[in-house]
Amino acid sequence: MPRPANLSAADFALQLRLHGFMQLRAEGRFADVRAKGCPRTEPVMHGKRLDRQATLDALLKDRKARQDAAAAAEAVQIERERIAALIAPPALPAARASLEGAAAIAQLADDFIVLTTRSDGAALPDLMRMGWRKSQIFEHTDAARSLAYSRQNGVAA
Repeated sequence: MPRPANLSAADFALQLRLHGFMQLRAEGRFADVRAKGCPRTEPVMHGKRLDRQATLDALLKDRKARQDAAAAAEAVQIERERIAALIAPPALPAARASLEGAAAIAQLADDFIVLTTRSDGAALPDLMRMGWRKSQIFEHTDAARSLAYSRQNGVAA
């Protein structure tokens, strides 16, 4: 099977920026600036030459592996919560983690309003303490922010 052609230096730099990677020349590695802690990945070399296409593929593969691991960890947490609810049913109403779609957006917008009136703004740890899952927050933030803004400014939503 023929090997894909190596990227030019300009195309490689563009792809790094596009995907949120950065070359750390002092370390001789690449960092994923979109991930917490900026995890490092070693370049793929052929002799003394950098294989840009293979390096980009390795960076994307490492990011995907980290995302899959995070998704698996969240799935384990959801399963633990489900089992705990079966063992000891909650006496309080369902947590925000069970909300979906429009109900989740409306509740998240209300939480944004409450948190911004109490402090400087709604931070991820504050929302997670209220019972939101990270995936919900990231999925509904834009719509909830827009809804909260329209509610605060008297615009019907």
